[in-house]
Amino acid sequence: MSEFQGKSVVITGAGGSIAVALARIFAREGASVVGIDVSEPALDRFSAAIAEEGRADASLAIVCDLGDWDGLRVAIDSVVDRFGGVDVLINTATFRTTPLFKSLEETTLEDMTQHMAVTPIGTMGAMLAVLPHMKENGGKIINFGSGAGRNPPPGLSSYGMSKAATHMLTKAAAREWAKYRINVNAILPFTLTPSVQRVLDEEPEKLAAYMPPLGYAGDAIADLGPAVLFLASDASHYITGQHLPVDGGVDLMM
Repeated sequence: MSEFQGKSVVITGAGGSIAVALARIFAREGASVVGIDVSEPALDRFSAAIAEEGRADASLAIVCDLGDWDGLRVAIDSVVDRFGGVDVLINTATFRTTPLFKSLEETTLEDMTQHMAVTPIGTMGAMLAVLPHMKENGGKIINFGSGAGRNPPPGLSSYGMSKAATHMLTKAAAREWAKYRINVNAILPFTLTPSVQRVLDEEPEKLAAYMPPLGYAGDAIADLGPAVLFLASDASHYITGQHLPVDGGVDLMM
């Protein structure tokens, strides 16, 4: 029997391709999976994936803006009422500009505000919402950072700044919440998402210098999933405050 049987996993940014893939993985492991997203159509994708795994009765989809911290607390309270607690929080929500690559000179105040509101501020709001429910029994929090938060490629500086803030948030919470046996770590992925695929198709030169030494962009289920499962599992009980690149070696080139 999987150790995730009977546990509840909350995923923010639930309609994104990575979030949907992770939802499938945890559903297969027997967990109750909750998706939070600001977009109802995005949540429909999440719910459809869980239903395909035969776990619709053990899932919950909640429309909530991550900038609404009061709303997040209400959302998490409903998760606790339904499933008895929150064991794992996975923060995948992020913001992307249009176009994806924008120089600092082209970046607007609205771009910067959205980056910070969704990524570090929204992530912090979700973390604070689960904290009261993890204090007694511990838990796992997995944030999604990025190699761009260490060394942003040209055109991704504002995105990189938002991820760097998320990295610092991860470390700060890991130190402050260790006394509650709450493990807080971050994943730094390079995964084949729709946005990455578009760049590879339309502007491959922008990613040419950042392609993984292993030779391909990772698959969310086959390549990223096992690392997330590990950080969510009991096997990672002695690991906290770490930023784990799961990127085919991109971090080696930063």
